[in-house]
Amino acid sequence: MKERLFRFKRFEVNHSRSAMPIGVDGVLIGCWAECEGRRILDVGTGCGVIALIMAQRYEESFIEAIDIHLPSVEEAKGNFENSPWSDRLVCRHESFEDIDGSKGKYDLIVSNPPYYDSGVGMLETPRLAARHVGLLSPASLIVHSRSLLSQTGRLAMIIPADIGDKIIAYAESQGYGLSRACCVRDHDGAEFKRIMIELSLSRHMEKDDACFPGSDIMGGRADAEKLTMFEADKSPTDKYRRLCGEFYLKF
Repeated sequence: MKERLFRFKRFEVNHSRSAMPIGVDGVLIGCWAECEGRRILDVGTGCGVIALIMAQRYEESFIEAIDIHLPSVEEAKGNFENSPWSDRLVCRHESFEDIDGSKGKYDLIVSNPPYYDSGVGMLETPRLAARHVGLLSPASLIVHSRSLLSQTGRLAMIIPADIGDKIIAYAESQGYGLSRACCVRDHDGAEFKRIMIELSLSRHMEKDDACFPGSDIMGGRADAEKLTMFEADKSPTDKYRRLCGEFYLKF
């Protein structure tokens, strides 16, 4: 199979065999998610790009990456070995539900999860919630991360904007608070298609009367962000450059 290489400023990623090749969503959540500790878990790592971004951003961190797709794991391992941070990156062929936290808690769990649309609008029903928990989905991340996060740990993910309110409502029903959120769109006037959310068991975003696009639940979150990626001439906006400027060659 012909290799497909994507080059960043300080590392390169082969994404020829991965179930999760390089995409804008993975780079965005990797650049946006924050960690206050040293132990990070990248769930559904694919080719490993989120883990690699985390390794560059957090020089004292140790990053574990997992995936149930063996070719992805093999490819991510190769990408890790060829990076400047090979001593702080490990990838395992493992299901998220099989991690029990016995080796320690995580300060950040981060993911660009696949999205299963069936039943998301009815996550409050046990049967449908259980269906999502059985897959790598936003709901399964929310449920299983509870036992894996440190006291100040965070769960960060990027999801479609049209399910943001439902996912946050479900997270709040499980004891989380929304600590940060950012809606993403391509350009001024476009719809917000993605939302990055950061959930915590110990921190809740304060509310006010502000209106936030794309979600009733997010409406009234004082510190919610917006990210417009491109200007009218297709050049990256200043905010997009600041977020991803240490990574993309074109920035």
